[in-house]
Amino acid sequence: MELFGRVAFALVVLAVFCEFLRPVQLEGTAWEVALVFALGALYAILGVLGEEGLPARWRSKPLYVVVQTALATAIVFVTPLKGFSGLVTMPAASLVVLELSWPWATLGVLELFAAVVGAIWFSFGAQAALTSAPSYGIAFVFVVVFSLVTRQARESRQHAEQLSQELAAANEQLRQHAAEAGELATTRERNRIAREIHDGIGHYLTTINVQLEAARAVFTAQPAQAATALDQAARLSREALEDVRRSVGTLRADSTRPPLPETLRALAANLGLNATVRVQGAPRTLPANVEHALFRSAQEGLTNVCKHAAATAIDVALDFAQEQRIALTLADDGQGLPVGGHPTKGHGLQGLRERVELLGGMVRFGNRPEGGFTLRVELPTKELA
Repeated sequence: MELFGRVAFALVVLAVFCEFLRPVQLEGTAWEVALVFALGALYAILGVLGEEGLPARWRSKPLYVVVQTALATAIVFVTPLKGFSGLVTMPAASLVVLELSWPWATLGVLELFAAVVGAIWFSFGAQAALTSAPSYGIAFVFVVVFSLVTRQARESRQHAEQLSQELAAANEQLRQHAAEAGELATTRERNRIAREIHDGIGHYLTTINVQLEAARAVFTAQPAQAATALDQAARLSREALEDVRRSVGTLRADSTRPPLPETLRALAANLGLNATVRVQGAPRTLPANVEHALFRSAQEGLTNVCKHAAATAIDVALDFAQEQRIALTLADDGQGLPVGGHPTKGHGLQGLRERVELLGGMVRFGNRPEGGFTLRVELPTKELA
């Protein structure tokens, strides 16, 4: 019970026992008066202290209610003052309704009512009990109704407090998830930009280096050819700058790039590779993110061939044969990987795999049986939701 209920409990008991101060003829022995005062004091003390008044190992709400009900029953039978002293059971009846489940509460209230009427019957006879029963019945009904309203208000308040706590916990969890989502989005965008820089700038720097090396090799003997290579390097530098602007400025796939087969031929030509670009199946328009991923995959593959493969020829195949998928295959006749070897560590193939897998595709690579290295990228042509 709350503080107000405990104080009310004690006041009701005190009011009942004030009857002993009136100059009335007590029917009972001194030990009965002493016993009822002892029971009343224990009843009131427990009413104020609540279940905390019980020994620790027996401390429970149901046992506390049973003890108080037993004390109230004992008081109405032992007290020399009958009739008015039956009101001492009202706090116990309220306690039963407030703390027990409905079946047990009903049983407890009926037991207390029967105890009051039974005590009057035992002391004054059946007629007096029948006469007093309606009055006490009304009193019990009032106590039960008042206690039910109090119980419902308490349960509503507890439910509101629980909902408030759950809402606070949900808000805290939502804030944590929002922070984690923000960190994840930041990490994904950082990785995406890193892939763009590696795939774009890395490719262009490699290509520019090839042209500069060519120009240096023929600078004295063939100035015109050297000038052509330098012009090519300058053009590639401008393309690299434009690629950086696209990546950092718009942060999206380029929709103005020429058709993919034409772009792949230009990539191979810029690197000075002897490349054959084949298209299998009927070409069709691809989602921008898919086409961009294929372009970056080809950039990475061709750049790696130029850097590491020592290849004399490379076959680039763009396969539109499957309706829901597209495949890009790069196969060279270079030195391939050493036996038991792995691709050079770095951001290239790792970034390529991440880019493709984010779109629901797959990347496979390895040595060819006839010699050389192959890289295959497959992507669904339907954009992910």
